[in-house]
Amino acid sequence: MNYTIGITYNHLKKNSKKYCDEIINWLSNKNIKTKLIYKTLKTNPKIDFIICLGGDGTMLRTCRMVAKYSIPILGINLGTLGFLTYTDLNNIYNTLEEIFKKGISFESRTMLDIEIPTKTKTVKTVALNDCIIRSIHNGRLTSIDAFINKEFLSSYKGDGVLISTPTGSTAYSLALSGPIVYPTLSVFIINPISPHTLTHRPMIIDAKNILEFSSTDNNRKSDLVVSVDGQENYVLSKNKKLKIKLYSKQVKFIKTSKYSYFKTLKTKLKWGV
Repeated sequence: MNYTIGITYNHLKKNSKKYCDEIINWLSNKNIKTKLIYKTLKTNPKIDFIICLGGDGTMLRTCRMVAKYSIPILGINLGTLGFLTYTDLNNIYNTLEEIFKKGISFESRTMLDIEIPTKTKTVKTVALNDCIIRSIHNGRLTSIDAFINKEFLSSYKGDGVLISTPTGSTAYSLALSGPIVYPTLSVFIINPISPHTLTHRPMIIDAKNILEFSSTDNNRKSDLVVSVDGQENYVLSKNKKLKIKLYSKQVKFIKTSKYSYFKTLKTKLKWGV
């Protein structure tokens, strides 16, 4: 076994550092190299895969951090739900043994490529789950113009608009009565947030399309906030457009032979129960 494995963990989770050290010691006893991965990666860390200790929030941050390197990620749940993680502490060593014996098996997920013009610069980032556009003034009705491939789609009046990946279809989009979309599909979900028009409903489109969003011209309080995976927030000013397209690379989630997406829906979201 010539694996080199990266490890990242949520510093805010109780005992996460202890679990991290235990895994490193276990791997060291098998002569497997490890590297601790922190908040940013300026260069390719040259590792075979990453063990991510935490919950869904930690997985989201890790996916954005390693997105351009397409490094496979093994999520170990230390949180409450852990929908994005494929195993837990009780099964971590059996999972690793399976990987060393059979090799890495993974499931690819699409990401959003997001371009946000702010007052000072253009921010380029990615999202695994979703991107939210809403008024900078909490509770105020906003009007957002949407375009698909430069063609005007509609003006969404309400609390905002959510653009989701299939992975994100079981996150905020689900709370907005959006559809559950199988995670390996290449589509976008456009979901209005508390729409003021009865005919505005969730829409699924091919991820080959390029989306743009801006504040409607006649909106007096026009500044919009763009939230990326619920973890990064930027202000999109009047007369500027947010641009969203399919990211050129995919996230790779390591899965075990026992993993089932439908079983996860049933056990963690009580789907169909």
